[in-house]
Amino acid sequence: MRYTHGVVHTGGSAAGILDDWLPSDASVQYATDGVAIAAAPRVHRASNSPHAASNGSICCWVIGDVYGADSSDGTRPGQYEPRPTGVDPAQYCLSRYEREGIDFVGELNGNFTLLLYDAERDRLSLCTDRLGTVPVYWTRPDDETLVFSTNVQALPFHPAVDTAFSPAYLHEYLAFRRTFGVTTPFEKIEKLEPGTITTLSLAEGDLTTDQYWRPRYCPRDESFEWFVDEFTRRFRTVVEEWTRDGRDYGVLLSGGSDSRLVLAGLEDATAFHMNDWMNREARIAERVALTADAEFELLERGPQYRINALERNRWAGSFNGWFTQPYTTGFEDELTDRIDGLLSGLYADSLFDGFGIPSPTTSLGPLGSVTLPVERSVETVDDYIDLLLERAHDDLETPTDLRTVLEENIYREGDRIVHHGVTYDSLEEVVYYGDLYPLSNDDDMRFHTALRQTLPYRTPFLDDRLVDLSLSMPIRYRLRRNLVNRAVERLSPELVAIPHASTGVSLSRSFPAAYAGEHAMECWQKYVSPRSPPEPYLTDGPWLDDAELLRSFGFATDILEAKGGLADALPGPDADAIRELYRTHCRGEDRVGELYTLLTVLTMPATACVLEDDSTMRHDHTPGPFERCLQPTVIDLD
Repeated sequence: MRYTHGVVHTGGSAAGILDDWLPSDASVQYATDGVAIAAAPRVHRASNSPHAASNGSICCWVIGDVYGADSSDGTRPGQYEPRPTGVDPAQYCLSRYEREGIDFVGELNGNFTLLLYDAERDRLSLCTDRLGTVPVYWTRPDDETLVFSTNVQALPFHPAVDTAFSPAYLHEYLAFRRTFGVTTPFEKIEKLEPGTITTLSLAEGDLTTDQYWRPRYCPRDESFEWFVDEFTRRFRTVVEEWTRDGRDYGVLLSGGSDSRLVLAGLEDATAFHMNDWMNREARIAERVALTADAEFELLERGPQYRINALERNRWAGSFNGWFTQPYTTGFEDELTDRIDGLLSGLYADSLFDGFGIPSPTTSLGPLGSVTLPVERSVETVDDYIDLLLERAHDDLETPTDLRTVLEENIYREGDRIVHHGVTYDSLEEVVYYGDLYPLSNDDDMRFHTALRQTLPYRTPFLDDRLVDLSLSMPIRYRLRRNLVNRAVERLSPELVAIPHASTGVSLSRSFPAAYAGEHAMECWQKYVSPRSPPEPYLTDGPWLDDAELLRSFGFATDILEAKGGLADALPGPDADAIRELYRTHCRGEDRVGELYTLLTVLTMPATACVLEDDSTMRHDHTPGPFERCLQPTVIDLD
């Protein structure tokens, strides 16, 4: 995978510091006495480099993509201009900066981080998109130096960076499988805030941050039909702007509705479906592809693919999600050999469905429980913290109290709410959009990032025009209607007739029918169905059963055998406690959440760098620390 690293040093050669930090084959793209930017090694042959442009005195880099610019404020129609075809994103941004100054960033639409170095003004600006989809991690080891990277794994390896695990923020990651706001589990290492322009003056060393956007929920008093019309129109426009004649596109197709809508929006595409065998989910996806006259390609994983992700994805760890979640990293060749660009349905459920909206649950006795399609009231910060604690895995031995950590980091500041260093206008935005803002804290962002680094990739639902529509959509429509299904019906009546793999009913059925079908399907599979998968860890859904995978294979104990010393050094459960947790899981309890999160931390290269008190590893650069950690850890996963 390709990452971008940078050093700003006002007291000498930034390039020299960069050379001391990165492997010898890192590609330095730009270097002056004060600023140095580099791309990381181990680049997949089809991965995207940061876009770069310069006019001599101003240099610009775009990590990700800029789609265009919109002069509206999100509540009214504006003058939207797509980036002209053939114009490089960095050149586009450089031209706008020359004409308008740094304020142009507030109008950009895209998933990006933008770096602007203005030599005449002697300043470097780091600009994040609205949702912070391309994270930048940074630290200031001293008053003269700023070190940053798009990969949090890289920063502890910098010779000047002295960091340690924060017990409080590591506790949050272990409990929630994510970090919050700008925090990371490493002391003195943070992320840039979403929707901001952070500027460093190289002359004075001053760092300032200006926020140009934050989510503001403002529901429109419109009918559901109005939202269906507007959503369908905007969705089609987004897909049409991105796709080009003469190029081959692919869709990551599930058995559900979000990716089905993406396929319906394309005239011709290859449908890639990831699964562990041709189960019900795969057969539904194949039926959708054949009905759409699209070629169907099964990307077959199997248990070893899942297990090998511990090694394959160790450099991708961001303390959000598990080692499993850059799902496509073993299929780069299959994707890049077949297509020029890829689309997915990621984040449709987070923006337009009830996903993330707090709802009450009710018990059905031996049949389990169901989530009711009504909103649960969250009126105070304490209510919100209670809601978070209900979702936490918090029975591990840790030196901090989780409620105390949350109360110290989520609080009112005047009329606004501060949540781990990120400001929201009201508690309403925290509740509805806290999982998406910043988006880099969402565990599926690792999936999004892996795709972006493999080939040209886009999920239409993260286009600002659709994000704005979500912010104007009443919560009742998200909870008790289905916007995506209705859009599929508009674009492809043939596809809407095919059942959803999770509900067993077609997308054309009403919300009550789909709601009842989903819960009936769960009961059928659990209590009635005579169908038995060929292996206990296989399922009829999109993912294998990780609980059974842990019981069927000994990879957890192999990791603990190799990494037990690191576990003992973590401010959390030691190796013996983790082994007992695994034994408890094997006896029938479900401890996947705790075990997978711990295994993810233990296999991260930065964990060894921070915990092993070895000055040779951290500061000997022949070979450098990166070269050492690029060598695979030898663990028997069979």
